[in-house]
This record gives sequence, C-alpha cells and structure tokens, in this order.
Amino acid sequence: MATKKSTEVAEKKNTQVAAGGFSYGDDSGGGFENKTGADLSIPFINLLQSNSPEVQKSKDGKVRIGFMKNTVTGEIFTGDEGLYFLPVHDDSAFVEWVPRHKGGGFVAVHDPASEEVQEAIKRNGGRIPKKGSDGKKIPLAIGPNELVETYYLYGLILEEDLETTRGFAVIAFTSTKIKVYRDFVTAMMLIKGQPPMWAFRVHITSDIQENESGTFANYEIKPATGENWVECLIPPDSDLYTEAKDFRKMVTSGMARADFSQQNEGQAGAEGGVDEDGTPF
Repeated sequence: MATKKSTEVAEKKNTQVAAGGFSYGDDSGGGFENKTGADLSIPFINLLQSNSPEVQKSKDGKVRIGFMKNTVTGEIFTGDEGLYFLPVHDDSAFVEWVPRHKGGGFVAVHDPASEEVQEAIKRNGGRIPKKGSDGKKIPLAIGPNELVETYYLYGLILEEDLETTRGFAVIAFTSTKIKVYRDFVTAMMLIKGQPPMWAFRVHITSDIQENESGTFANYEIKPATGENWVECLIPPDSDLYTEAKDFRKMVTSGMARADFSQQNEGQAGAEGGVDEDGTPF
C-alpha cells in the first residue's frame, strides 16, 4: 500500500511539465528507477578566462572571457546575464593540481586540517601563497604538485521566475574570487535573525578586472530580487525552501557528490590551478 508521502510524490511527478512543454504522465522518470543520489554528478559552473579552451576555440567570439559554463550540460551563461542561484551548502579544501607547464590536471582534494596541507603551509612560511624575492607568488606544494585554496558553494540553479529550479551545481572560488565569496557569506550572516543559507536567492554575474598579472574575470554576487539581501529571501513554508533543504541533505550526507575532476576541466590547471609564473587565476 502506498504511503501518503509516496502518493504525493507520484502525483507531483505525473503532473510535472518537462522541458519543451511536454507532460509525460505515468512515463515520467521512466528508465531512471534504479538511479540513486550516488549516481548524480553535481556539475561545476566554471568561469571562463582568456586561456579557457571554449574561449580560444570560439573563432566568432560568441564565447568570451567572463562567460560561465555548466560542465555537465554544456550550457553557457553570459557574464552580463549570469545565472540565478539558491546556495544550500559551502565547503573548503586545498586542491592539488599538476602545474600547467608539466601538463596540468586535477590530482586530489585535501582537507584544510590535513597533515599534508599544514606541512605545506609551514614550508611556505605560514602564507597561502607568499611572494618571493622576485615579486612572483610562490604557491603551496606537495612534491611537484601545487595546492590551491578553494571554497565551494553548492546550490540550485533557478529559472528566471525565481520560484522553480532548472538543476543543481557547485561553484569554486579561488584566488581573487575568494574575497567575493567571503563578502557574500559575511553579508548573509549579518542579516537579523540569521536566515539559513538556502533562504537567499542570488544573482551571479561576472566582471572583467585587471591586476599586475593581466586581465581576468571575477564573480559578482548580488540579491536576485529587491535592493538588499532581506528582499531576496524565500519563506520557510515554500516548496522551493523544502527542495533546497532536501538537496542540502543529499550533499552533506554524501548521496550527491561533485566530480572534482570536472572543475575547470580541460584547462590544464588554469582557473583553479596556477599559471607558469606562480600566479593563481
């Protein structure tokens, strides 16, 4: 006998309208019955830089620096339009990369408190990274590989109506992006009553910036609606709020995992790796 909860889920699934405006009724979800959260590959949203393959291969200039790419669906978001996002969980790690001049590539993810990371920080004089006598940045390292401090923001991608979801993703913040991430988290935590992270609807776009190393793209995070963070909150009794909590449980329990090898996939260590001169992107 079906429980009330399973009946409600079935009714919701059977009335759902899929992409393209079609409703598949009792066939909705067919073929995916044996799939669980462990089978889900949470895509990354990668911020494209001037050295990103997508930018370099775009001869007509339709894909440019500052655009964002979903690593699973291949969807491209322009820097100006960006995407609407409902964050549900954050995490931090030190990601080990093969240096670009040695071919680049993802190696492993390390806990910030791990012995390997702490020893690397100690060898680097307690700094992440530090500048050498020639002014170039010296990254953390494990043997021949480099360690990049990285913050991860998991969440749901929202449709433009800000009420329905179109998928889920994780966004990595490294180097100059870390300040954007910290400012955003601080702003949320300062709201009176301390609403949970998954109550904030945000609009993530990009901006082109410059420093001594050149031109690069960086994230901008603003309220998705209204003039301040309070006006972008969703009520705790909404379906969207419940969906966000459910996805958070999947992430924190390990049922849904990010495939870290997809982070800046194919960029040979750039965008989350370290350039040949030791300058993180």
